[in-house]
Amino acid sequence: MNYDYVIFGAGIYGLYAAHYLAKKDLKVAVIEYDDQPLQRASFINQARVHNGYHYPRSVSTAKKSAHYYERFVRDFNFAINDRFKKIYAISASDSLTNAEQFLNFCNFVDIPAEEINSNAYFNPGAVEATFETLEYSYDANIIREWYLNQLNQFKNVSLLFNKNIRSVREDGDRFVLYEANGDRYTAANILNATYASMNQILSKFKYDLFTTKYEICEVIMTTVSNNLKNVGITVMDGPFFSVMPFGESGFHSLTSVGHTPHESSFSNLPQFSCQQYNPNCTPEQLDNCNFCSARPQSAWSRMHQLAKKYLNSEIELTYKKSLFAVKALISASELDDSRPTILKEFSQKPRFISIFSGKFNTIYDLEEVL
Repeated sequence: MNYDYVIFGAGIYGLYAAHYLAKKDLKVAVIEYDDQPLQRASFINQARVHNGYHYPRSVSTAKKSAHYYERFVRDFNFAINDRFKKIYAISASDSLTNAEQFLNFCNFVDIPAEEINSNAYFNPGAVEATFETLEYSYDANIIREWYLNQLNQFKNVSLLFNKNIRSVREDGDRFVLYEANGDRYTAANILNATYASMNQILSKFKYDLFTTKYEICEVIMTTVSNNLKNVGITVMDGPFFSVMPFGESGFHSLTSVGHTPHESSFSNLPQFSCQQYNPNCTPEQLDNCNFCSARPQSAWSRMHQLAKKYLNSEIELTYKKSLFAVKALISASELDDSRPTILKEFSQKPRFISIFSGKFNTIYDLEEVL
């Protein structure tokens, strides 16, 4: 099984790359550990199509998000929920950004923000100012089905699920990959698009690892009262929360800076205390937290209390279920809240590239290297 490109990871970056390369008539294989695409961080997040508002302390991240916003909304219009009002509010206490700074930041990045009355959503004195903005959410389930349909129309694309590459070697200008069941693949180019498993793939190829922080994160699915059905709210900039429509699911996601992460790992390969209870989840190969009996207990009560501290009493949130995923940060990102896209070429012949990004709608950065 010989390919022009082998792509590790069937998240949004891996699928975008496969589709992009397929249209260039290249023979492509997508190798995925799970049984279908978009099962981890590409699905388990706020489903926010970032327009930059979230990053007043990292103008570069904000500008990159805003730059791709309209293109992403246009390309994936079939999976975009644009039928809600997106509200950003600045906390009255403990915020790293004040209302004037936020408005100046929006003007600088050239993204719309209109100040509105805070009383419609928030308890008196809870926030300094409230802004109506322009931001949508995407539905990862719809995007998954669209990509599966698109890629299945290409005879030069192989989607390989439930795969675990055990060893690799170089043979001239190609990589040779050996799977656990004995299957063998060769490729002139490798794209590592695995996000939280990025260093795990790099270690198989004996390349230098990124300095990374890993977190087991929880995204809570809630139903909301009618007065929040068509509204998304983010309180910032600090240890606060966000509640917004989760694509077309009918749920609102609830997350918080302080309570969404359950456990952190600062090792080069992800090590968590719960791995001792699941032999299939190791620093060398992460399992899917959502199918693991050792996953953390929900932080619903703490997140709910935080939201109630800000939201007025007429707004109600009801717990439905929790989704978990391991997420990764390049360590320097914690200093200024930046979320850069990192593209690194580790070898040229054969070619090995890693892409690392925590933003769904910056997939277009891939075009620089493909």
